[in-house]
Amino acid sequence: MAIQLRSDRDRSLGQVLSDIRTDASLLVRQEIALAKAELKQKAGDVAKRAALFAGVGLLAYSGLLILLAALVLGLIAIGVVAWLAALSVGIVVLLGAWLLVQRARGPKKDDA
Repeated sequence: MAIQLRSDRDRSLGQVLSDIRTDASLLVRQEIALAKAELKQKAGDVAKRAALFAGVGLLAYSGLLILLAALVLGLIAIGVVAWLAALSVGIVVLLGAWLLVQRARGPKKDDA
């Protein structure tokens, strides 16, 4: 069961090629438009997720600061001088950061 698009069967080869070129051009433009729409949607989804991760990071950082302040206050409560408690917690935090940096850098390469 063939669908006949045109009633005249006497189209020339030039007309057929012209129709094919027009249809192919239309198809390419439609595919490009679809790809653009899909990329816009994916970019919007990525932006939403990035904003959520930024919020999570901010809350986690705030929580960490509060826990560190509580640690300082706990040291003060057990009798450590305030400046020494704050200094001790700061040194421990910096030591942890230094260790993470060393781990992130990977193993050292020898210059042999």
